[in-house]
Amino acid sequence: MLYKGDTLYLDWLEDGIAELVFDAPGSVNKLDTATVASLGQALEVLEKQHDLKGLLLRSNKAAFIVGADITEFLHCSSYPKSS
Repeated sequence: MLYKGDTLYLDWLEDGIAELVFDAPGSVNKLDTATVASLGQALEVLEKQHDLKGLLLRSNKAAFIVGADITEFLHCSSYPKSS
């Protein structure tokens, strides 16, 4: 295994192919800050694999990714909160 995060992992298959598997705790995968951070770290690991020929993306859930975690939207706003 090349990388193991809280919501995804990166594995080396064969013949220069890596596999990135989304597998968040719970019943679905969603794009949240933890997943985006793990994705960035996994891609940094991949950049160091000079014999990489391809990347397979998959999910261990029924749906690949259900969407963004809307509960985090309030933390992402660039607008000042009104008083």
